[in-house]
Amino acid sequence: MIIVMYQNSCQEEKIIIRKNRLFRNLRLSINKNGHIILSIPFFCSRRQALAFLEQHRDWIREQQNKLPKKLTFQDGQRLSILGRQLTITHSPHDKCGVRTEGERLIVCGESDFINRRVTDFIKRETATYINRKAPELARQIDVSFSGIHLKDTTSRWGSCSSKGNLNFCWRLGMAPLFVLDYIIAHEVAHLKEMNHSHRFWSVVAQLTDRRSEAEIWLHRHGQELR
Repeated sequence: MIIVMYQNSCQEEKIIIRKNRLFRNLRLSINKNGHIILSIPFFCSRRQALAFLEQHRDWIREQQNKLPKKLTFQDGQRLSILGRQLTITHSPHDKCGVRTEGERLIVCGESDFINRRVTDFIKRETATYINRKAPELARQIDVSFSGIHLKDTTSRWGSCSSKGNLNFCWRLGMAPLFVLDYIIAHEVAHLKEMNHSHRFWSVVAQLTDRRSEAEIWLHRHGQELR
C-alpha cells in the first residue's frame, strides 16, 4: 500500500494506492473517512494511475458528498448521554477536564480539546453502564463472558465473539437507554445462542421487551450517531 498526496485543481487530497499482481484493472473506491482508494495492477505506472483518477473526478466528488457528515462536538451543542440531556459548555480557564453540572457538560481547556474530551467522557460513561448492565443480564440466563470492549464501528452496533468477548460501539451512549439496553441484551443472548434462530430471539425476549421499539429507533436515527 502506498499513500500519496495528490494536488487536484481545488485542494490536496490523500490517495491510498494499492498494487497487486492479481489486479487486472484499475478500480476506485471511497472509504468511510472519505479517502480515495485506488487499486491498480502491479505494473501500472503512477502517471497512469493519476490520469485514471482525474478521469473519474466527478464520480469521486459524488461519492464523497454521499458520505454522512462526521459527528463532532462543540461548545453550545445539546446532546444526550445515557438518556441525560446535556449542553456542552466550554470553560477554558477551569482545570476540571470534563464534569457535569446540572444540565451542563462543562469542558475545560482550549477549544481544540472539546471534541476529544467529550468523546472520552461519553466512552467512559458508556463503558461504566455496560459493565454494570451486561453482568446483570448474563446472570438472568446463566451465562458468562470474557470481556467487554468499546469500539468505533460503523457496520454494526455490537458483536459477540466465539471467545465470549462482547463488543459495543461507544456511540450507543448517545442513544436512548432502551436502545443501548437492547443492544446489550442482543449480544448477551449470543452467549447462549450464537445465531439468529427462534431460540436466540426467545432469549432476547427474556432480557428486554423493547426490541421492536429499539430497532425502529436505530433504523430512523442511527445514522445521526455516526
